Amino acid sequence: MEAAVRHLRVTKCNASAGPFLLIQDVSQALGRHAVCCKITSHLYAAAARAPALSPQTLVLATDHHPNCYSECSGKASLEGRVIDLFSDPFDFLRSLSCSGTSQAVAWRTEKGLAKLYQATVRGLSDIDGSAEADSAGWCVVIDSLDHLLQHAGVREVLRFLEDLRSHSDISSVCGMIHKDLHTPQVLAALTSECTASMLLQPIQGLQKDMAAMTKGKHTWAPHGLLQLHLKRHTGRVRVESELYSLSQGGEIETDAAPQEVITAQLLAAHNVSRLESQHDKRQEAQERQAQAEEQAGLALLTKQAGMKLTLTQKVPSSLGCDSAAET
Repeated sequence: MEAAVRHLRVTKCNASAGPFLLIQDVSQALGRHAVCCKITSHLYAAAARAPALSPQTLVLATDHHPNCYSECSGKASLEGRVIDLFSDPFDFLRSLSCSGTSQAVAWRTEKGLAKLYQATVRGLSDIDGSAEADSAGWCVVIDSLDHLLQHAGVREVLRFLEDLRSHSDISSVCGMIHKDLHTPQVLAALTSECTASMLLQPIQGLQKDMAAMTKGKHTWAPHGLLQLHLKRHTGRVRVESELYSLSQGGEIETDAAPQEVITAQLLAAHNVSRLESQHDKRQEAQERQAQAEEQAGLALLTKQAGMKLTLTQKVPSSLGCDSAAET
């Protein structure tokens, strides 16, 4: 977790795009919102200690109400640093003059991502003390890219992320996505653009016992494994793994993952991918067989239709010859 925060605190060059951390999770994994709160609280605390060295934090809340981030950040209050995209995305409540929606941004409309970009840039300038953050910039945290992809598609979302990263006042971007909701092509497009990716994976009961025994914490039961992939300028990728557990209050605690757990998780992932590839190959073979049978059936029907047409053409000519012989 600390390595991910350090990556978001990297100061970008003037003409280059800032770091982009993509956080992915699967349906069985827990703690996605806790990870988002942990990262935002770490960034805000670092900026409070050294505002000239650490970026300020701005959260685009599409998946949770802004109050959730104020509560989970603890002492590091995020009040005024969260743009509300959750309360009224379709601009329906504002048209009814409902209370509590004056600060909500209606972005699920025509040219919604363009409006969202304008609201983000406007939010940077409206926050008090923004001049103090000019030296280190801002880190924009998007708690769910799923809603953006559902509304606009992958091309517009990639363009939106590129505009954010290229903005002079934005130093880094962090986005979260549910891996199971999207096609491999969408995931590959986002992964190719990110400078670091984090994957939340569940661990099985035997792996939990193994981790507790290795750490000597018999009362500590991890809920999952965090795998951080950091891309270097040389093209190599550095991988860091951590175990994490969730408390009853929703807070997250991390610890270094033992090598035994990492090996078991890699083997399990390899077996799952191998089974999925075998299933895909069988499905492709069945589809090819069905297509071949369909083509053979069409060819047979065409041949039968041609034979019937030939017979109908021959019958009248024979009848004509018989009538001429009788006369």
